[in-house]
Amino acid sequence: MEKPKTLEQLRAEKERAETRLAQEQHKLNRLENRKRYLEKGERTKRTHRLCNLGGTVESLAPEVKDLTRTEMTELMEHIFSLSEVQRAVRHMAITHISQANREKEWKADGTISSERHAD
Repeated sequence: MEKPKTLEQLRAEKERAETRLAQEQHKLNRLENRKRYLEKGERTKRTHRLCNLGGTVESLAPEVKDLTRTEMTELMEHIFSLSEVQRAVRHMAITHISQANREKEWKADGTISSERHAD
């Protein structure tokens, strides 16, 4: 039969359990912070990309700076409904996918390091 624990043993056991709990809570907090950091990074990258695209549009057609969001949406819908634009978009998408696939093959082959940094 197990002998009953002394008050001092129980206090020591409680202290160890509290220390362990504090460590696990700290670990959970670090993981949550890391998750928020990574999610924020993705949002930051998206925002950067969208700002660059918007800046490109404004540099090509400065008149769009004064358009409302609704007007800009209507303009984009009109532009992207044009068959010539649709062909150009398809062509660019296919070219992009082909280039990305070639880079993956080269990288897998070990013949070239194809780290691309798109701004």
